[in-house]
Amino acid sequence: MKKLSPALISKYKSLLTQNRVPDKSQHYYLKWLRFYLDFCHKYHHDQSSPQNLPEFIKKLKEKKQTEAS
Repeated sequence: MKKLSPALISKYKSLLTQNRVPDKSQHYYLKWLRFYLDFCHKYHHDQSSPQNLPEFIKKLKEKKQTEAS
């Protein structure tokens, strides 16, 4: 799995805080961000396109991925 840059982590955590995501939950959001970016890289999707999110969710369901794992 690709590592997130410190700048991206900082920016993302700032957005999470602005949206009142509790600090204790932010690591889950970072994990899913990494999964999403890996998915986009692997399947050559534009990571900034919101149209990729349904494909990402579909792939997770195919893999029987749960929210907890």
